[in-house]
Amino acid sequence: MGNNYDKIANYYDRIHHLFYGQSEIHAQVELLDYVRPGDRLLILGGGTGWILDKIGAIFPSGLRITYVESSARMMELTKTRKWGQNEVELVTSTVEEWKGDMVYDCVLTGLFFDNFQDAHAAAIVRQVSPYLKNGGYWLESDFYYPRRRGKLWQAILLYSMYISARLICGVEARRLPDMDRIFTEEGYRVLYTTFHYQRFIRSVVYRKFSADRIYS
Repeated sequence: MGNNYDKIANYYDRIHHLFYGQSEIHAQVELLDYVRPGDRLLILGGGTGWILDKIGAIFPSGLRITYVESSARMMELTKTRKWGQNEVELVTSTVEEWKGDMVYDCVLTGLFFDNFQDAHAAAIVRQVSPYLKNGGYWLESDFYYPRRRGKLWQAILLYSMYISARLICGVEARRLPDMDRIFTEEGYRVLYTTFHYQRFIRSVVYRKFSADRIYS
């Protein structure tokens, strides 16, 4: 199965911290400003689950969280996290196979869409969008490299990352998908943007304005 991080789950966080320090963490944690007490939060591709520790520290209780991760080993690490009194449903599944049963206030994806080619990333957004309420927030952080405007060191690092990820984890992507275009085409607007690690990591809040079917 492609896009699977079982082989490096035990080292994943250490590898990222070695290269990017706390930038990846800051990029996701600041997005939690858009989460409110009592919200329903959907997390896709959460990795080792460290974000649940951060959420538990900010919101000791009251959230209803669905956490979807395809790597069984990553999920084992996630189960050791401390998320306070929040209600957390852990789902070991690819996003493509996941089926929800509620509408969420926010969707959170951190270093997730960089695994997919454009068409696949767009299909995931279309699949998940019906589960996000109209006016809800899609909280997205990932690597950022504007084509023809990025820096040479960013291009080299990104290329090296993709080579390694493809060989070790079967990652399908060879370059970053154009998420701004994808979200715009699906009825979202950019509400907030900020950058980290010399603009190589970006945090974006997309707000949904498209009508969609509603789940009870």
